[in-house]
This record gives sequence, C-alpha cells and structure tokens, in this order.
Amino acid sequence: MDILVDGTVPSGGGLSSSAAFVCASALAVMKANGDDKVDKKELVELAIVSERNVGVNSGGMDQAASVLSLRGSALYVSFKPTLSAKAIKFPPTKPELTFVVAQSFVAADKHVTAPVCYNLRVVECTLAAEFLAKAFGLKKPLPQDSGPLGVSLRGFQDTYFEEKEGVADNAQTSVPQFQQQLEKLVQLTEDYLIQEDGYTREDIAAILHVSVDQLNARYMSTFPVRAERFLLRQRALHVFNEAIRVLKFMALLSSPPAKDEDLLNGLGELLNQTQASCRDVYDCSCPELDELCTLARAAGAYGSRLTGAGWGGCSVHLVPADKVDAVRQAWTEKYYKMRFPDISDEKLEEAVVVSKPGSGSSVFMVEGGTEL
Repeated sequence: MDILVDGTVPSGGGLSSSAAFVCASALAVMKANGDDKVDKKELVELAIVSERNVGVNSGGMDQAASVLSLRGSALYVSFKPTLSAKAIKFPPTKPELTFVVAQSFVAADKHVTAPVCYNLRVVECTLAAEFLAKAFGLKKPLPQDSGPLGVSLRGFQDTYFEEKEGVADNAQTSVPQFQQQLEKLVQLTEDYLIQEDGYTREDIAAILHVSVDQLNARYMSTFPVRAERFLLRQRALHVFNEAIRVLKFMALLSSPPAKDEDLLNGLGELLNQTQASCRDVYDCSCPELDELCTLARAAGAYGSRLTGAGWGGCSVHLVPADKVDAVRQAWTEKYYKMRFPDISDEKLEEAVVVSKPGSGSSVFMVEGGTEL
C-alpha cells in the first residue's frame, strides 16, 4: 500500500496532531481495504490503543474529538459507562463568537517529555485516586476502567458515592447532582490530601499498604516516569475543578443567558479559570503560553487557555469577531516579533488561525482524475 500524508496541524502544537494522524490514517487504510462501514466508536477505541502502543498514556478525548465532532458544535465526551459523545450547538451571538488559535512555537513533544510531564500526570492522578480510596476506607477496590493504568479519579468518585451515600449507578446521576458530587470531592481533597509539597514513594506506599518496589511495579513500569515527589493534592483538585468547569460550560451553551454579552463573558471566564489552574495547579503551562493568554485578554479576548497536553504548543482564545485583528496585532508586535525577530511573513501567517468548530474525520473519494 502506498500512502501520501499531508496536513496543516503543526506537530507538537498541542492541537492533537497525533490523534488526527492516527484517526485519519486508520480510516483511510480501512477504506482502502474495502471496509465501507466503519463504526466511529470502534475507530476511536482503535486509535486510543494505537497511541498507547507507542508509549503515550493517552486517555481518549483527542481521538473522540477527531472522529465524532460535528460542525458548529462543542462535543461533550464521556467514557462512563462506555464511550459516548453529545454535540451541543454554539448559539448565534452578537458579536459573533470566534475561536482563535495561537501557536507558541514551543514544541510540546509528549513522546519525548512524557516521563516528567504527560505520563507523570497520569500516574499522579491514578495515585491520587488510590490514596483517597484508602484515606476514606473504601471497602471495594476501585473499578477497572479504560484509563491507561486501569483506575481513575472518576472511579474513585463512583465508588465513594456508592459506599458513602448509596448511589448504586453513578452513570445515571443527573448533571446537577453530579456537579454537587464534584464540589464535595474538591472539599474532601483539600481536607485530606494536605501535603502541598507532594508525597514521596514511601509516603504513598505506606498509605496503600504496599512496598515501594510493588508501587513502582504497579504504577511506574508500564510507562517511564521520573519524579521524587508526587503532587497528588494539586492534580486531584485540578481534575475535579476542571470537571465542574466542563459542566458549567455545557450549561451555558445549553441554556444561554438572555444577553449575549453575559454568555460570552461566562464562557470566557471558564477558559481563564482553566488556564490559571493549568498554570498553578496542574503545572502544564509554560511562560510563552501564559504570555499569549495575557496579551489576548488585554486586546479584547473574552477568555484564553492552553489547548492539548500543555507544556507548549498552542493556545485557544474566545474572541469577538470585531476584536480578532486587535488580538492578532498584539501577538505580532509583543510576542512573535519580540521573541522571534527574524520570523518570516509565511511563518507569522501560520502562527494564528481563526477558526470555528468543525467536523471529524471523513473520507473524500477522488474519481476520474488526480485532483481533489
């Protein structure tokens, strides 16, 4: 099979280029081999496994977005009880809602930095779930799920509320009740994961009642990880609070305020809160991304945050259509030309993309010629 690959998603840009590549190439190979009926859910699951096979503790959100997205909509993705996705339309607004993507030109190569960045966060979140389960004396082991290490903070949430409050099937819990659960977990995490400077392997092994060797074998041998202290408190707080922000964002889109300005300000503030948490709590931002976000807000963006795994790559900004040129100019003068004095016009043009939510992977058949 001869394959020609082309694309405009910058590698290491934090725009899920690896997921886009895996999903699109898998779909093309299936089609080329006569598979005309591709199940989207199976394609997502195949792509997730493929990325894990090259050493990345991938979750599945990027792959789901690459396959299941619909034009003009946000995508609410859930992995409990199984993979599902719900498209939520962006309502028309005045001024028009626009997403602007800005490249930091800091390569976010998670395949290289994974042991101290991407994979480490997966391990920290998994250990936080196990630590909290022991701290609250949960009788059942945490349920096995599709997470990279088999258990997750979501599994802790389900088990905690099953044992402590009699919630038999948390997948059936209403969104408002689910949000209340998350708010309670934020408080419990603040009360019980108290070591802000992190936990050593010895600390964690003691609470889990295992040896350090057993801890390493269970959580740190599947994927390479390098760390002396694990910031379980911060990682759990980010995850629970980010889940709350997702639900609030969805609620705003589903039942928008009467005034468009209130909707846009509300959505933007949630983006800003996420960026602050990524910078200060999850530690996955970088000075360049922080600067792009600060400049965008000063020039008129409603909200700004990093996108992708973090540690470089791209940022995404909610900008009113009449402020796009001002935001672009601020970046050009105060970021790109200051940090990269020799940047070419072509490179500068590639750095900023004005975008709207688009659709997922698809096949275009070329018949009767060589041009599409």
